[in-house]
Amino acid sequence: MTPTQLEQSLNQLISNGEQTPIMIEGPPGIGKSSVVYQVADRLGLKVIDLRLGQIPPSDIRGLPMVKDGISMYACPEWLPKDGNGILFLDELTNAAPTVQGLAQQLLLDRCVGEHKLGDGWFVIAAGNAREHGAATHGMPTPVANRMFHFSLEAEFSSWKNYAIRQSLHEDVVGFLSFRPELLFKLERRALAFPTPRSWEGASRLHGLSMPIDAAVGQPVAAEFRVYCEVVGSLPDIDLVLDGEGADIDFPAEVSARYAVCVGLALRVKDEVQAMAAFHWLDKHASPEWVQMFIADAMLTLGRENRQGQFAALAAQEPALSRFVEETLSVLYA
Repeated sequence: MTPTQLEQSLNQLISNGEQTPIMIEGPPGIGKSSVVYQVADRLGLKVIDLRLGQIPPSDIRGLPMVKDGISMYACPEWLPKDGNGILFLDELTNAAPTVQGLAQQLLLDRCVGEHKLGDGWFVIAAGNAREHGAATHGMPTPVANRMFHFSLEAEFSSWKNYAIRQSLHEDVVGFLSFRPELLFKLERRALAFPTPRSWEGASRLHGLSMPIDAAVGQPVAAEFRVYCEVVGSLPDIDLVLDGEGADIDFPAEVSARYAVCVGLALRVKDEVQAMAAFHWLDKHASPEWVQMFIADAMLTLGRENRQGQFAALAAQEPALSRFVEETLSVLYA
């Protein structure tokens, strides 16, 4: 399941009040927690995030106390009884068996001891599997059978949409558009390897003019540096956005073509620049490059709520209008 599909599924379940606990399983760094936060943000819900692999049992169960001569456990500070939100039990499969056992009461009975979880809260858990190189503890079959299970995989199209909305560096987005298979590559013996999460770190490092080896590992970083050398040799594409690109040719090398299309799309500031880039590409490039630019530019313009203005201009030109309609049908399918 892709991140986009997972987001749609969680949206539908929560919007319809379905409170069966949910388990999201997948490799490290592919966006499990990010999807949960995106869904919560869209639905206006609070998130309480418990990292079960990092907390002792007392933080789940609460501290023992005596009241009226009877021993009991105090209600944990994090347990919500009112309001609406998502209780996110991250690292469930990585937690110690004692912690996991206490968390299972939340999953099955929506309570911790005698303390009840509020009716407006949804429980979502996440974790890695043993094949992902993580130290994991198996989930008892009766518990697993009472949950909805979603297996998440890294998928470039979903990540690219996210990356553009989050303004990640255009060189990182362009490189992975050219080499999408490097979005995720699990290296069990390496500390740094490419994942959607580590590429966000790589984007920040690159923005500081630092090597990205520390984020994604040396082999992938070396390939990225070669790509950046190609980008550095390109003409000034800002001239295209300003409508002054008549004398600039569309490059012949494939990686350079990705760099130009992504660079144009991520730099557009308004619908006028987007139109200028479209006219240049429509004249110099084949349709698949024009379509990629339109799709990415629509996301960039969406950050400034200018998609409507661009669509209005596009409606005046049949060739562009067709590209925009196809793009919108994909983005909002």
